[in-house]
Amino acid sequence: MHLTVGDTEKESFFKEAHNCWHRSELREGALVYSGRDYYRAFREAVLQAESSVYILAWDISASIKTVREEDYGDGHPSGLADFIFSVLEAKPDLEIYILLWDYSMMYISEREWLPFSRWRQEAHPRLHFEVDDAISMGASHHQKVVVVDEQLAFCGGFDLSAWRWDTEAHKPKDSRRETPKGEPYQPYHDAQLVLTGEVVDALSDLCAMRWERATGQVLPRSKVEQNQSLWPSSIDVDFKSESVALALTFSKYKDYDSVRQIEQLHLDIIAKAKRYIYIENQYLSSHVIVKALSSRLREEDGPEVVIVLTKDTGGLLEEGTMGVLRDRLLEILSEADLHGRFSALYPYVADEDGNTSQVYVHAKLLIADDSILEIGSANLSNRSMHVDSEVDLAIVKDAPSAPIRGLLHKLLSIHFQCELVTVSDVIDANTSLDAAIKSLREGRLHKLMPLEIGSNSMLMRKLADSQLLDPNEPISPAYWMRETFVRDDTDSDKSSSKWKQFAKIASWVLVGLFLAYGVKQLWGGMLEKGAVIAWFEGFADSSWVLPLLFGVFALAGLIGVPINLLLVAGTVALGPWETFVCGFLGSLASAALAFWMGHQFGKPLLEKVAKNKLQSLSNKVGTRGVFSVAVIRVLPIAPFVVINLVAGFSSLRFRTYFIGSVMGMLPGMLGVVLLTNRAQSLFSDPNWKTWSSFIAVAVGFGVASYFIRKKLKA
Repeated sequence: MHLTVGDTEKESFFKEAHNCWHRSELREGALVYSGRDYYRAFREAVLQAESSVYILAWDISASIKTVREEDYGDGHPSGLADFIFSVLEAKPDLEIYILLWDYSMMYISEREWLPFSRWRQEAHPRLHFEVDDAISMGASHHQKVVVVDEQLAFCGGFDLSAWRWDTEAHKPKDSRRETPKGEPYQPYHDAQLVLTGEVVDALSDLCAMRWERATGQVLPRSKVEQNQSLWPSSIDVDFKSESVALALTFSKYKDYDSVRQIEQLHLDIIAKAKRYIYIENQYLSSHVIVKALSSRLREEDGPEVVIVLTKDTGGLLEEGTMGVLRDRLLEILSEADLHGRFSALYPYVADEDGNTSQVYVHAKLLIADDSILEIGSANLSNRSMHVDSEVDLAIVKDAPSAPIRGLLHKLLSIHFQCELVTVSDVIDANTSLDAAIKSLREGRLHKLMPLEIGSNSMLMRKLADSQLLDPNEPISPAYWMRETFVRDDTDSDKSSSKWKQFAKIASWVLVGLFLAYGVKQLWGGMLEKGAVIAWFEGFADSSWVLPLLFGVFALAGLIGVPINLLLVAGTVALGPWETFVCGFLGSLASAALAFWMGHQFGKPLLEKVAKNKLQSLSNKVGTRGVFSVAVIRVLPIAPFVVINLVAGFSSLRFRTYFIGSVMGMLPGMLGVVLLTNRAQSLFSDPNWKTWSSFIAVAVGFGVASYFIRKKLKA
């Protein structure tokens, strides 16, 4: 699988365990630019399979139509699950393995509920469907890989999921572009590699590694001789006999070390580029990548940087997080553009009838100097560089390559809906890529338009600079609190264990103080009441502020948003008592509703969020009395929404659960509000009174923690 010693340039650029995982050879390769072409090629490959199909997925939808009427012809159903079941029936020796990320409750409204999906309800003996939660809390498995008979592979940004199907035409209105529920969606742009050769062995090894990590079982390998060509007839080969490197991202999990090869690969490519860097990506929120690009833009003779993004990043949640970060980082890049070599663009489409739309950019690719190609699943975000699992592939050549230059021209021909020869002529006639894009834009209905650059306010800039919206480490406060305060003393040396626990608690106190100081330094005057209320004035001045605040907490408790985070924000912006009353009542309402959901839907739903510890959680919760439930509330053994759902299907009576929740939540929420309020007073007016009140509340927390620990040991 690994390359033997090659030319000096390749050997010096790719370094295993540094900026790549494996270096391999591909025999044939092609880039697929639309869901229509990818799904059609996927069907062709699976229909030729004899032994195995491996699928790694961030999302997979059983009910999507993989082909539309004009593409029918292979005799199998269009729906993904129907197609797979049909192929399995036709091929008695074929085994299909699907490994899906055990996704967050945040996505449950837009995904199939797995316990009730076709994959689970109509299980086939040769369809092996598993979910993978073997990753740090707060991370996701984002790799998108399909391997057929270990001879052909697909890898890139495409999922076998809803909202992905589109053609290269990206029409603003297309009746074929609809979800399984019949809902239309906007044009969708992505890219996927099709590969044969040794590189498929490496992707097969990745599938096997993930499968064993998730299930504890060895993934059976293909029994087919390596001499059959599975290349889809609908795809033209773009390049042959190339050296390719695979790079990974994994966050640290149990005994598995963190891997950050994709970030390093990006940094090395950015440093190597001389003439231009062309990027298409769903997000832009990585401060490390933007810093590297900014450094190149400041150079007098550095490369041109062109970034193609989506104009509107998605719903309210994405706009309020990734959109804020993108706006700020584009501002930083623009400020670094001392020589006029940076442009940020989005795809815009229109038709003769006056219909217009943006195109949603889901691609994750980079092309530089006509000699470098990187494509995969990784966004330019902190999550993709440090937290989630990702896989990228890269080709880096010594000199400009006609196939790689052809890929860039093909992408631009799609965005401008013009002939390849037109793109080539315009690029040859202009001195820069940006100038060529401006020339291609004239008089066209489909075009790349400039993004508006700049953050809305100083507050948004500081929030983006803090990286709180896209953290570069997995976040699991419940785990660390449990480790610190509830860990069993199993060591033979009890005194040593107690000292370790004391040291952990002391470290938490110190971390808290440093964080408080950091918040003060970061926000400065922004923490003052007037500035924050001005930011929230539409919300704060509303006559509906209390019902709205109640609703926010009720919804947050159902979708897994940290309640304490909202308590802190609400106390700072709206005041302690309004926040406490609305937060407490809203959280209770959320807890009661989740209890009812757990009681109605039972165990299948809970397998989604707490599969491995479900039975033990149910046993712990179901046997609790009022005081014990209160203890769980103060120091939860699982996230808020999970406890509520488990309580619902356990044998715990609602009256016991509700009274215990009131007893447990009341002091904890009140403590958070009071501590935040006292900290705010301390920052705005540091004197002996504010110091005294802050210390008193902090000591109260410490004393309460001591008695809770004693109760848990009892």
